[in-house]
Amino acid sequence: MRVLLVLILAFFVSCGYKPVSYDTQKKEVYCIKRIHFPRAEATALDVFTRAVSDAVISSGNILECSGRTTRFIIVNIKSLNISPIGYSRAQRASIYKVTVDLDFIIQNRKNEETFRKNIKEIAQYTGAGLRGDVERRYAIEEIGKLVNIRIYSILSKL
Repeated sequence: MRVLLVLILAFFVSCGYKPVSYDTQKKEVYCIKRIHFPRAEATALDVFTRAVSDAVISSGNILECSGRTTRFIIVNIKSLNISPIGYSRAQRASIYKVTVDLDFIIQNRKNEETFRKNIKEIAQYTGAGLRGDVERRYAIEEIGKLVNIRIYSILSKL
């Protein structure tokens, strides 16, 4: 029994802690220069602004508009279509289909375009059809999540 205890103690004493750094990517400082949306849709503008800023921060970069900024983000939303495709028993829209087509552009400090990607996403949201336009907002948030993931993957590779 004592031998087993000594072996276990020797094993744990020999184990050491060595910190590992996975931060091999150089952090860039991004600024959201403009999110251009052709319609006056405050909900969608808010969702896309949040999606882009969350993607920048999640990718390990810095979101700051200052003299340190090295890259500027421009998002041109070409189209956003929100259409009800299903109705509840109370004849209220309960299923929404949302499609978005946007250009994601990165510029350097000299306003030269360094990266451009067209992003097209389709999402569907199913609700109960009892809460009016709340489900429409949730449908827009679903498309915002997909745009967030797409931009995150782009920024992680740059």
